[in-house]
Amino acid sequence: MSTAPDELHDVDPVEWTRGRWSDEGQPAPELFATMAALMRTHQQMVSVIDEVLKEHDITRTGWLLLSTLQISRAHARPLGQLGRQMLVHPTTVTLVLDQLEKKGLVQRTRHPTDRRTILAELTEAGARAAEQANASLAERGYGLGPLPVDAAHRLQDSLKSVRESPDDDAR
Repeated sequence: MSTAPDELHDVDPVEWTRGRWSDEGQPAPELFATMAALMRTHQQMVSVIDEVLKEHDITRTGWLLLSTLQISRAHARPLGQLGRQMLVHPTTVTLVLDQLEKKGLVQRTRHPTDRRTILAELTEAGARAAEQANASLAERGYGLGPLPVDAAHRLQDSLKSVRESPDDDAR
């Protein structure tokens, strides 16, 4: 039995996609393959991250919020800054804060010098939950598998120009 040329036996799916994209005369096959590789990697990372966080009863957005507060000065951040930092809509920040607040992981407080500003503040329980989730995620390579540190640095450097493009809303 012969195999059709389109089958993916023992072929990297991204390389196969790049080849087919190029064969079909589609534009920028290397960029298309890079985008496909990033999307596949994202799907793999999200799958692992969600699996790990489920064990901690935290959603991915909840974990991102806890982690953002964990690395913020005084473990607090104005609500408006959270949305911009996390690249989510303010409504999402409110919904996730409500969920985390019910669990005692965060609390809303007034800004000490600007009473108009509401802060999201990490509680001690929230700090413990973030630390435990981070430890579990680190054991699983944050969904990146056994990526060596030097390869992680090269990947970060390679993606820097993409992140610094005018299309990056987080800047």
